[in-house]
Amino acid sequence: MTWLEGAGLVALGVFVGAYGTMVGVGGGFLIVPALLFMHVPPRMAAGTSLAVVFANAASGTVSYLRQRRVNIRSGLIFSIAGLPGAFLGAYVDQHLPHRLFTILFGILLVAVAVRLFVAPKPRQQRQSNDDRSDAAGELHYNVWLAIGIAFVVGFVASMFGIGGGVVQVPAMVYLFGFPAHVATATSHFTIALTSLFGTASHVRYHDVLALPAVLLACGAIVGAQFGAALSRRVEAGPLLRWLSLAVIIAAVYLLVGLR
Repeated sequence: MTWLEGAGLVALGVFVGAYGTMVGVGGGFLIVPALLFMHVPPRMAAGTSLAVVFANAASGTVSYLRQRRVNIRSGLIFSIAGLPGAFLGAYVDQHLPHRLFTILFGILLVAVAVRLFVAPKPRQQRQSNDDRSDAAGELHYNVWLAIGIAFVVGFVASMFGIGGGVVQVPAMVYLFGFPAHVATATSHFTIALTSLFGTASHVRYHDVLALPAVLLACGAIVGAQFGAALSRRVEAGPLLRWLSLAVIIAAVYLLVGLR
């Protein structure tokens, strides 16, 4: 790897860390295509990306905990429910053919792009004493439905190396009634825990490329701090729509490249 390639990975990590933290999606759906474009085998792209997602989510979670925006009880419920899915996702990766992985991931990117464009996350609210009470207070929702969604999110996130927040955040907001700022922070807390165990599973299968993971993670840790600070000031809707275009282009490139 040249120094220019290394610098590019760090820069990508900064962008992914800032953006992923700002909108609570983890950023793996940007890292995996980049690694696939570099001809990294799919299971290694997923494992390496998940390691970076963990670094990003852990860094962002520290900031969100300081801001008291994390509903810890709900985050622990979602995390525990997602752990079996995370282990299973890493196992399935070992038996998934390259072509099938790429097709499934391309379809996933299309779904992500549609979700980003059609149903952008509501605008973040400024933090106040009321925000803090929202995060710390009781939120009433269907726990069994939340557990089922968390298991699926953990499985998909581990198998494809993404954070899973692109599913988890809207579920928290639209299905379970979480305030948007609490959903973003709690999703990041959940991603940090589930991606840690998912990464450990991928390490066991030798799926994590150490140097790219470290370079991307260094950038992501720094970027996550910027993202957490910006999340209360920037309207995410327009950013999500522009990003959806980039995601759809990446999906088309991957799927056309199979021919």
